[in-house]
Amino acid sequence: MTTEWLHDDGEEAWPMKLHLGNGGIYLEGGYINCDINGKLASDNLKQRIENTTTIYNYYARLEGDADHLPTRRQTVCDLVCDVTQLPYKSSCVDKIVAIQVFEHFTPTKAIKALNHWHDLLWLGQPLVMSVPDMDGTLDMLETDPTFAMRHLRGRTGDVFNTHHAWYTKSSLCELLEFCGFMVEVLPSPHFYPAICVRAVKQ
Repeated sequence: MTTEWLHDDGEEAWPMKLHLGNGGIYLEGGYINCDINGKLASDNLKQRIENTTTIYNYYARLEGDADHLPTRRQTVCDLVCDVTQLPYKSSCVDKIVAIQVFEHFTPTKAIKALNHWHDLLWLGQPLVMSVPDMDGTLDMLETDPTFAMRHLRGRTGDVFNTHHAWYTKSSLCELLEFCGFMVEVLPSPHFYPAICVRAVKQ
């Protein structure tokens, strides 16, 4: 599954790129992989190699469908931290990637996160993100209720992977615009209902 939509022209030269809530995906190409619950990649070389992929092939070795979900991999990252309180100065980040992360925040924390990420980015630089599509997931309740409920709730029993907010295309775009971003909706590469956006700091 190719993911060209995640790539920005010229980003190879950008010195400060963040991959937030990276989970089992270790993004190479100059990205700093950040997660609240993981082991340091520098101490876990074998797992880092197994998790490594590129911006063009973000889901390498994670192909699946609703009946055959990919095996979950151990999280290794460059920085263990709360991604709503990153240790960087204002206007120092060239790009932020947050795939299937934002829905894990409560509404209050979501606003905090967007304001923080907006502050970190240079003017005109992008936040690329995706979240579950609530409308599409509710439609799935009629055809695949087991997967739809999992998609709405997240991984229950895991404090870091439970979903705390749900978005439609319009509600996500409205929230991003409220926090100072100009939003472009992108095609979704996910096999499940998802909203993908490129939000540029204004």
